[in-house]
Amino acid sequence: MASFFPITGTISQIEPMQSSTDNWCGCSLMVSVTTPYQGMVNLVITPYTYIYNQEQLQAGDSITAFYDASAPAPLIFPPQYRVTAVVKDSDGRMCDFSYYDENLVNASGTLQLAPAASTVVSYPNGQTFFGNPAGHYLLVIYSSSSKSIPALAEPDSVVVFCLA
Repeated sequence: MASFFPITGTISQIEPMQSSTDNWCGCSLMVSVTTPYQGMVNLVITPYTYIYNQEQLQAGDSITAFYDASAPAPLIFPPQYRVTAVVKDSDGRMCDFSYYDENLVNASGTLQLAPAASTVVSYPNGQTFFGNPAGHYLLVIYSSSSKSIPALAEPDSVVVFCLA
């Protein structure tokens, strides 16, 4: 099972990635992010990376990106990760990307979802998800949670990823 880790920081630079043949492929971006704990981190954003609400990213934006910690990564400095999802930070917006079990508790046992009728549940392509989101990898956007363990949150938005 994949384990997704968050990286939160401020974008310092965005540039097209160079291919191994010294040509600009133009299909992926290298996003340099300054983080409070890791310093500089490079994030690879491909055409398959999900950007929440398709928000345009630019230098100076604060973001949270999620990468698969079990995926191979080059041993270079600064660290470089291929990210699965990116959320542009805004006041009051919190996010989590994890596998949620049948009780809608994330893999780390720190967050449990209590979706409301107003919760938007969709696929990454924006189409409505009509099934039960339990048992899937979910990108959860919420604005508040309880102080219990696990914290209980009524999400504003849930994006269902059907990953193998």
